[in-house]
Amino acid sequence: MSLKSQIKDLIELSESRGWATLNSTMKDEIVSLALLMARSKEMSSQEVDFNRGAIWAAEQMLNMPVKLIHKMEGELSFEEAPSRQGPTERTD
Repeated sequence: MSLKSQIKDLIELSESRGWATLNSTMKDEIVSLALLMARSKEMSSQEVDFNRGAIWAAEQMLNMPVKLIHKMEGELSFEEAPSRQGPTERTD
């Protein structure tokens, strides 16, 4: 699969209604977990660390399509750039 088609697929995914639903649901879950942490007085440091990690992982997943698109666009522009050669010699 070419980079262009992968970029196109990721753009379609990020603009899809399914992704919007997933994104909304995940954001609600992140807020719920953050509120649980804020309201819980009896949470151990391990539980806090676990929940912080879960929030971080969820946020990274939600940002994944955009990050991949940018990465692939950079790779594509590098592939499409004319190859760099040393300075050309002038013969006058």
